[in-house]
Amino acid sequence: MEKKESFLCVAALLLGIALFSTVEIAGKAINNIAKIESFVMVFMRFFVTGVVLVAISLPGYLKKNMLTRIDWCVFLLNGLIGIAASITLFHIGIDMFENASSAAVVFSANALFTVVIARFINHEKLTLMKCIAVLLGLIGISLFIFEKGNPDLQVLGSICVMCCSAFLFGISVCITRRVVKRYGAMLFMGMSSLIGSIITLPIALLTMNEGVMERMHATFWPMCYMVLIGTTLAYFLYYYGLSGVSASKASIAFFLKPVLACIFASIYFYPNNKMNAWTITGTVIIVLAMSLTLIKEKTLENSDLQKK
Repeated sequence: MEKKESFLCVAALLLGIALFSTVEIAGKAINNIAKIESFVMVFMRFFVTGVVLVAISLPGYLKKNMLTRIDWCVFLLNGLIGIAASITLFHIGIDMFENASSAAVVFSANALFTVVIARFINHEKLTLMKCIAVLLGLIGISLFIFEKGNPDLQVLGSICVMCCSAFLFGISVCITRRVVKRYGAMLFMGMSSLIGSIITLPIALLTMNEGVMERMHATFWPMCYMVLIGTTLAYFLYYYGLSGVSASKASIAFFLKPVLACIFASIYFYPNNKMNAWTITGTVIIVLAMSLTLIKEKTLENSDLQKK
């Protein structure tokens, strides 16, 4: 029975990551049909996700605990940083990049920003290997300035916006690491998503341009995919998978995201999503940099086990 449950968790985790890998593609596909404002996109994605995750996880939590003012403040902080700010910039960045694959790879570098931020929020040691990984990752990101073949200021702007998104997402990851054991991953993400989406609602209403209903109608099916499959189902599968998979295995699996995103984007947008030698090299360097942080952590874990 345990083996079957473990297999289901691994399968759910991998499927969730595969669905995450399609978000940039769906976002680019929607904007190719009609422009949907970033705040509107964030509200629709994470309000539905928040409602579903909270409905699943909150009843069980309230049987043993009560939500305090401090808990609501934590949810508010993470919702503001990790959803309202980070994911809004993420969607702006998707629209700015020429290729969905470029947006996916640059955003995946949030794992490297997390390494640095964790030094201050989680008091994790910033080792030489981690510093090398971060520098290597920055080199990989810088190569995406050649997305169009030559250095381009518009692409530089895209990189800066997506890096800001990744940096804020890294802060959210560190906040999550600090408090998630208190609530469970599904409840914490659900409450953060719900509150973060509500924060974006007034801005979404103010930034809506004319013809929003026509644009919504034109993008109905890709928006349904983005909201229900690429976000709500993806988060549910991911957190269900985490419940039965070790943190190290989950980290290894998540490194598949930039690779899968490149493959999916190249297939879906063929022949328009063209990765050149610069962006392919940048992708390889970023994935390598991310793997260096994991190898170091694994080495330390093995060392600690031997000491015990």
